[in-house]
Amino acid sequence: MIIPKVTSLTMLLVLMGTAWCAAQNLSGTITCDGQGIAGVPVSDGYMVVLTDASGHYSMNSGKENGYVFYTLPGGYEPLLADGFNPQFWAPLSSSDVSVAEVHDFQLRRVDNDRHIVIFGADTHLARRMSDRAFFKKGFLASLNNEVAIADGTPIYSVLLGDLTWDVFWYQNDYDLTDFMADMRHFGYPMPLWPVIGNHDHDPSVPAGSDTDWKSSQLWRDAVCPSYYSFNLGKVHYVVLDDVVYLNQAYPGEDYSEGIAGSRNYQGRITSEQMTWLAKDLTFVDYHTPVVVCLHIPVWSISSSFSYYARLDNSSALCSKLNKYDNVHIMSGHTHGNYVARPQGYSHITEHNIATVSGNLWNTGAASGHHINQDGSPAGYLRWTVDGEDTRWTYQSIHAGESQMRLYDMNTVSHFYRTNTTMRAILNEYPSRVDYATLDSNVVMFNVFSYDPRWQVSICEGNRQLPCQRIYTEDPFHTLAYDVTRYSISGYYTYYYATTPNTHMFKAQASTSREPITVRVIDNFGNIYLKAIERPHAYSLAMEKKEKDLMVGDLNMDNEVTIADINLIINMMLGTGPSTCPPIVADCNGDNEVNIADVNTIIQLIYNR
Repeated sequence: MIIPKVTSLTMLLVLMGTAWCAAQNLSGTITCDGQGIAGVPVSDGYMVVLTDASGHYSMNSGKENGYVFYTLPGGYEPLLADGFNPQFWAPLSSSDVSVAEVHDFQLRRVDNDRHIVIFGADTHLARRMSDRAFFKKGFLASLNNEVAIADGTPIYSVLLGDLTWDVFWYQNDYDLTDFMADMRHFGYPMPLWPVIGNHDHDPSVPAGSDTDWKSSQLWRDAVCPSYYSFNLGKVHYVVLDDVVYLNQAYPGEDYSEGIAGSRNYQGRITSEQMTWLAKDLTFVDYHTPVVVCLHIPVWSISSSFSYYARLDNSSALCSKLNKYDNVHIMSGHTHGNYVARPQGYSHITEHNIATVSGNLWNTGAASGHHINQDGSPAGYLRWTVDGEDTRWTYQSIHAGESQMRLYDMNTVSHFYRTNTTMRAILNEYPSRVDYATLDSNVVMFNVFSYDPRWQVSICEGNRQLPCQRIYTEDPFHTLAYDVTRYSISGYYTYYYATTPNTHMFKAQASTSREPITVRVIDNFGNIYLKAIERPHAYSLAMEKKEKDLMVGDLNMDNEVTIADINLIINMMLGTGPSTCPPIVADCNGDNEVNIADVNTIIQLIYNR
């Protein structure tokens, strides 16, 4: 369990939580196996009190939010409704502050110091484009696979907003109640901690002073509180609502039936939440890892790879969080991947995570490939925790764990020059990147969840090439969505089109024939190797022609054997020709080929 910091505010809250009197209109007990649990924070979204030694809490609530919730202590799990829905909160039976109510909660003890969290974003289920079938076959199948791989390690999930799509609440009769019913019907296989997104608000609520509150009422009724916190093991997780829904109607606009306005919004964390967050963090030690989950990113990344505030109060939020040693922000909304480490907040890392829906399920319907607009495959962040040690990797909902895609731009350029549909798109949308004009023998690759702390290297044959990070479009999304849709319908909406991203890389090769190998080393020393032969076709099947290489497999025969040891020794001695790229021979990723790499191969053989 998280040990509270001893402050005057803490002591005041403890006294508030233990001093029962007739004026207290909310009370209850939190138990495990019939025994009360002490020191559990309980809140109505404004007040925060602690349970006493017997697990009892009480407060005199203004009942503004209409619910009460507790902060799950580490080492426990809540009871689940329908196999996935954590029962950490309860709706109030009356808004009358003179009415006293009792809400008890039961927990079960679980050793979750080691645990896994799947962070997904933007499911956008709306009963359209076969989205629910794609969801089951793709994301849900991946979650079931994650449960199997976890092999008993406690596993949880967080969906970072836009579970639904407000514009289709009335057009397709699909809202948050339908989403929750689908998760029950589909057998969602793990506890789900949801985050509210801009598309999870009721678009029938007209603009006014209380639009945000009224439009989020269904979320509070059908899903859960819009902000709350929980502990898993030694990590403190906070869920915030950073969407202020406006739904302003613009003059002359003709809105669909059931929609009152433009569905616009502001990115901001309300003052009520900021006040609550300060109270919530009072019980969290500064050395505890803190993970903040919200929908709209706190920080965005520019075309020059710098960071700027996305919310109206990004700096105010980060000033509160930067007091903690290790803070991670998880966000969605942009439908792309990037990692932000904003200047001035050295303890904060933001992970903006691409969608599990791959461009709102549109690319799946168009071409059978679920691809985000930044070229990342539909996927999620797998977050692995061992005590206070945290690790992560981006995982596609497709089979395999590829972290990149490689392009022979000679074939891409030829397509852009000669394909009539591609030329029509470029004529209609001249602001799009035109790869027809690219120099010969350029190679490019997309590292989907690139972090500036990663190492990226590329070789042509056995020669290492300089490469640069660039801001540009991913050609595969163009092929999987733009070209395919335009070919079928004669048009596409620019809203869904390929967008530039910040994780593309470019190198100038000297030939059009020699193979290309790319190596990526992540924060944790994991090495990813991928190679293509050239010419490498530009087609929807191109990824099948990419070859994932094993570390230590110098001769690329899909085995790590004594032959690879002989090859690397010969390379070091210079006794024979070698076509092995140096980034493959550098088996431990220290940018040298030496005896340490021989030892790495021996260890790989030994552990096989």
